[in-house]
Amino acid sequence: MAEQQKTQQAKEEVKNQAEKAKRALGKRDVATGTIIGGVVGAATSLLFAPKAGKDLRNDISTQTTTAVGKCKDFSNSTREKCTDWKNTATEKSQQLKDKFKKNKDNEQSQEEQSTEEQTAEGQNEAAATTEADTSQEKQTESKEQNKQENKQQDQNTNEEKNKQKNKQTTSKTKGNSNKKDEGETTLKTNDDTAK
Repeated sequence: MAEQQKTQQAKEEVKNQAEKAKRALGKRDVATGTIIGGVVGAATSLLFAPKAGKDLRNDISTQTTTAVGKCKDFSNSTREKCTDWKNTATEKSQQLKDKFKKNKDNEQSQEEQSTEEQTAEGQNEAAATTEADTSQEKQTESKEQNKQENKQQDQNTNEEKNKQKNKQTTSKTKGNSNKKDEGETTLKTNDDTAK
């Protein structure tokens, strides 16, 4: 099925192209045939007309002069049209060229402005970043100092607590040793009394 459809489409395409070619040749052929027919018809009518040789030569000369004049007129009018087209095309191309150049210059100036703006923004951002970095560094330094101070305070507090504990332990130990001494004295006294 698919192959048949492809074949059918190819045939239709070939027919369409052939018809286009015939139309193009047909128009050219019609124009060429008309010109050739006109020349042949004029020549035949002159040759077969019942006129004297002198009259016939005068008619041929006149018609040739007329045909040459018409060809020159046609050539001149065609030349004028072509010159007009050429001038119009030149003007239009110059206008487009100027417009393109103007647009290009505008784009370049806009790019330069945007580059300058970006540079200024970049500098502002760099300054802001530098300021932010500096403030962050100061904050970091301040935090570190606070931490060190807190550590120092914690160490001092811990040392004081340790000293107090040591004092309490020492006083307890002394108290315990006094109690021991008293207990031993009491025991000795009791032992002595018991004896």
